[in-house]
Amino acid sequence: MSTPKRSKDFPLVLAAQQDRKKFSGLYNKYYKEIFLYVLKKTANESLSAELTSNTFMKAMVNLTKYRDMGFPFSSWLYRIASNEVNKYYRDNNKVQEVQINERDAVTFLGELEIDDNTDQVNQLMKCLSEMKEDQSDLIEMRYFEKLSFNEIGEVLGITGNNAKIKVYRAIDKLKKLFHNK
Repeated sequence: MSTPKRSKDFPLVLAAQQDRKKFSGLYNKYYKEIFLYVLKKTANESLSAELTSNTFMKAMVNLTKYRDMGFPFSSWLYRIASNEVNKYYRDNNKVQEVQINERDAVTFLGELEIDDNTDQVNQLMKCLSEMKEDQSDLIEMRYFEKLSFNEIGEVLGITGNNAKIKVYRAIDKLKKLFHNK
């Protein structure tokens, strides 16, 4: 029987599982990344700080339930953060907005083989806002958060191959929306 593949974070996670005081290493390593992810979804710094704090509190409390499957620890944090953001919007009957910086939008347009002028960037933003939340989340994780298909799968609780299929379906949907404008 082969030994399971371990993530680079395994030693940090193991240490934190054995001594909660050592969770600070994971917190310090991932706070900014998770905060920026939440900020893109909320466009509100104080709300993002609160939801990011909730994310890390839940991660610390549930750390004994975490199982290292070879994915970065951050994929587990992204899942918790995504759930926190979705819960906030559900509980407050608000519509989620996604903020994407222009550089990321230009890069994404290049991948879609579309010119990157200002009108096209605005059109992309409009199309992303019209998509179902789960589809725009897939595109955001893949192209703006730069997560691998396996990491996206880990965040969503599906296989990497299933994540890849879902991402490409979301891109096809986005392309159709974009070209019908």
